Amino acid sequence: MRFEIPNFSLLTDLMPGATSLKGRVVIFHFPTHTILELVRSEDPLLKTISPRYEWERVNKYGEIDKFTFIVHRYVTDDIASVFEQAKEWYQTVMDWLDTSDDALDHFLHDWENRSDDLPN
Repeated sequence: MRFEIPNFSLLTDLMPGATSLKGRVVIFHFPTHTILELVRSEDPLLKTISPRYEWERVNKYGEIDKFTFIVHRYVTDDIASVFEQAKEWYQTVMDWLDTSDDALDHFLHDWENRSDDLPN
């Protein structure tokens, strides 16, 4: 029997009342042990964080959403490749959320109530 682990996974709090990740989108890339966080690109503090990866996505309403991946931890020489793979993977997640109004409403509610603290 072979137990496979996907390359990417969303990290989330499981305990009721836990607040450390509430409303935050944190992604783990298993092959490189990279931990990324997805944040809205409007925050001016993002320009001081490196490495970071800025990208855009056209949502189901035809609007352009601007996102930035910031890195908490990584152990790879090719972080640019991880950023590209994470963008493709997360766009697939967002496409799925776009097809499920309930899932999207829940996600956006948590997104708006996330912590405003950014890592150094």
